[in-house]
Amino acid sequence: MKKIIFHILSMTLIFAILLGCQSNGNNELVDAEVSKVSISKSSGLGKVNSNFFTVYEDEETLEIFKNIILNAVKETVEVYIVNPHFDLELIFTDETKQGYHLWLGEKGQESTLMKIDDIPTIYSISEEMTKQLIDLIQ
Repeated sequence: MKKIIFHILSMTLIFAILLGCQSNGNNELVDAEVSKVSISKSSGLGKVNSNFFTVYEDEETLEIFKNIILNAVKETVEVYIVNPHFDLELIFTDETKQGYHLWLGEKGQESTLMKIDDIPTIYSISEEMTKQLIDLIQ
């Protein structure tokens, strides 16, 4: 059932992209230089699960995450939100933190990202960048 809901969500996002979603540079997603990315299985909307299974601090991987987030496309459609697969916590060089929910697609699919403190707004992540996320997370 979850897989069906995820596929419906994915198809909705693809349809929205075909109708002409807007990209805004997503500077609101990344405010400063990232110094650390921590990943956990999500425990639900509105908070980051602090039981991280992976932490990245190397410059190359941090740049990949920053590019993924900066290239995510803001969606302008309303969708039914199911529980996210993963939570990401980015820690910036100024020591501020930002949490994100991630719905990770399979290879050949897009993924979806959402700021934890901006639940109605979602961002789609390209198939190519989804592949990079899969490689980093699994």
